[in-house]
Amino acid sequence: MSEIIINRLKESEGKVIKIFLHNGFHYTGKCLGSDEKYVELLDFKINAIKILQIEDIKDMEVREWRLS
Repeated sequence: MSEIIINRLKESEGKVIKIFLHNGFHYTGKCLGSDEKYVELLDFKINAIKILQIEDIKDMEVREWRLS
């Protein structure tokens, strides 16, 4: 598990992120929080909260602005 991804997720609370998983799925939404194993994301597509395992994350993008 990448320490860079874990640290970036912790710094991204409240920001818009796009997460790409190893299985090819991707999610875009507001990062609500994370710990060492999971990230909580308000998924814009389905307007619901997703809990994703960090070990499933292949790549991610972080927008440098926050949503209110």
